[in-house]
Amino acid sequence: MSEQDPALSALPVDPTFPPSAYERVSTLLRSGVSGFFILATIGMITALIQHPSETVSQLTASNPATDYGSVGAYLQQLFQLHGDAVILIGIFLMIGVTVGRVVYAMIDFYRGGEKALALVCGTVVTLLVVGLFVVGPFVR
Repeated sequence: MSEQDPALSALPVDPTFPPSAYERVSTLLRSGVSGFFILATIGMITALIQHPSETVSQLTASNPATDYGSVGAYLQQLFQLHGDAVILIGIFLMIGVTVGRVVYAMIDFYRGGEKALALVCGTVVTLLVVGLFVVGPFVR
């Protein structure tokens, strides 16, 4: 009788997704959510320190992603630990985690012979990326 990893025995049985797929997705989710909470906390604390007189509604009145004219300006603010720049990188991290989950699913569906579901995942990735890079910059 072979010993099985307890973490693998807790995974749902699904012939389409091998246990390694569940492990990759769960690791990605845990890492992304942890990173987001760390960055969001740092960003909120620095925003409160840098803008002590502003209310929450004043701080959230505009889309912080549109406040930067270039990647260089954003990176400068990020390295100076401006609160909204740090929170924004946390948001990008969470968006990246979402895209990563769907990409992992697409690959595993394709490998498992589920080409229709792989196509659905590919469509979702396309919509997420278009929403982020094409539609997103116009949202204020």
